[in-house]
Amino acid sequence: MLKKIIWVLLILIGIGIAGALYLKSNLDEIVRKAIISYGRELTQATVELEEVKIDIKKGKGELEDFVLGNPAKFKSKYALKLEEAHLVIDPVTIFADTVIVEDMVFEDIEIYYEKNEFGTNFEALKNNINSAKAYSSGATDINTDAQASQQNNNPSPSKKFIIKRVLLSGTEVEVVLSVLGKEEIEFDLPDIELTNIGIDNGGVTPEELTKILLSAIDKHLITNIDIDKIDSKITRELNRIQEKNEDDIEEVIDQIEKLF
Repeated sequence: MLKKIIWVLLILIGIGIAGALYLKSNLDEIVRKAIISYGRELTQATVELEEVKIDIKKGKGELEDFVLGNPAKFKSKYALKLEEAHLVIDPVTIFADTVIVEDMVFEDIEIYYEKNEFGTNFEALKNNINSAKAYSSGATDINTDAQASQQNNNPSPSKKFIIKRVLLSGTEVEVVLSVLGKEEIEFDLPDIELTNIGIDNGGVTPEELTKILLSAIDKHLITNIDIDKIDSKITRELNRIQEKNEDDIEEVIDQIEKLF
């Protein structure tokens, strides 16, 4: 009897070792696929991610070439493209219920901020997240500010995260308006920095973190650009040009870009 128990234990240990080795050798791809699948379900938009690199021992992670597509009814290339992201994680917490991220830096970001008769693409993304069936239970309204999102105490079975600092740096924005046709307005967005996400309530879920980040970006866009005012100004300028029988859309764009 004792011999059988020992054999069972040895088999279980062997399975555990094999599982650990598999996880270690395939962790990058597992995380990459999870981000793509989760992102598509949550935003109801296409998600692409070229590569994930995770060093468990050093507590470091990297994402390369992340692209968040546009929701339905929007025609620009994508909503957001990220060249690379760097994460510094407390190694002890990587497999814990709550992961502590010391630093999360997103660099070289491209945003297409599009407005048409349905609103803006970032408004549509936020609405998609709020209406995602898989996350409808206990979800926080994305239109509340980041701090309110962090204080949501609804229980969730998801792994949680505490992020001490998030920095979005080097963001270029192209404003896409239907009135401009194929032309775009370009400007640089100031850096965005968030701190102590999830500290007050024991962490945030991936869904809540996505809401917080998208809310911060959208709030920054709204703060730095009054898209409705620009849309109206462009329409007036185009009418003025048409009245003079001119055809210089670039002149209008030059005047608008001086606002930034």
